[in-house]
Amino acid sequence: MKINIKNEKQITEELNKVNAKVRNSDYQSVVVTVFQIEKKLEEKGLPKKYWTGLKFWGDINAQKFPNAYKWCPDSTQFVVERFASGWFVTRVSRMRCSERMVTLASVLTDEQKEAILENFKHF
Repeated sequence: MKINIKNEKQITEELNKVNAKVRNSDYQSVVVTVFQIEKKLEEKGLPKKYWTGLKFWGDINAQKFPNAYKWCPDSTQFVVERFASGWFVTRVSRMRCSERMVTLASVLTDEQKEAILENFKHF
């Protein structure tokens, strides 16, 4: 699957295939998640030219459940990946609630790490 985040209709269709009664995601969840990812990448000093290839899990319903619960409910989650032409949803699934709303799903390349360190050196 590779759906541009500007394609609201197709993303909504894919999310609806896996959504249940509660802890669902919608198109706006994807847009908000990508906005937060871009904001954090800029704050951390990674130039846009190095964003290509990055993947992130998004779980708009993320939360930590007390141990007394003894279980964790499922929520609808998605993977957004940065390509040269923009952000795309590459996976949608229903799985155990995450504790974080956004989680890096790919490994940073040496070039990406170097760019972050280089920007950190220059305040």
